[in-house]
Amino acid sequence: MWSWADESILPELSRDARAVRDRAEARGYGALAAPALGADVETASALAAIAVRVTRATGFYRGPGARSDAIITFGPVTLTRADGSTRTVEVG
Repeated sequence: MWSWADESILPELSRDARAVRDRAEARGYGALAAPALGADVETASALAAIAVRVTRATGFYRGPGARSDAIITFGPVTLTRADGSTRTVEVG
């Protein structure tokens, strides 16, 4: 189930999923606009990759669960070394 279709998820946490849905609806891609679909890991990863591309996210994380996997896109990642220096990784 896409996060935009899950009432338990706050709207600000489903922003990227709504962007994918809106683009899919505008272009006639039903699978990306449906609230839920059955997908194996490979298909779910491909859909997540599309979401990363559409939203210009930095990447995605797949957290396996008992009945389904949660896929979360994320933006820039800041790495902090032991000496306190940082480096930010982002798509650009």
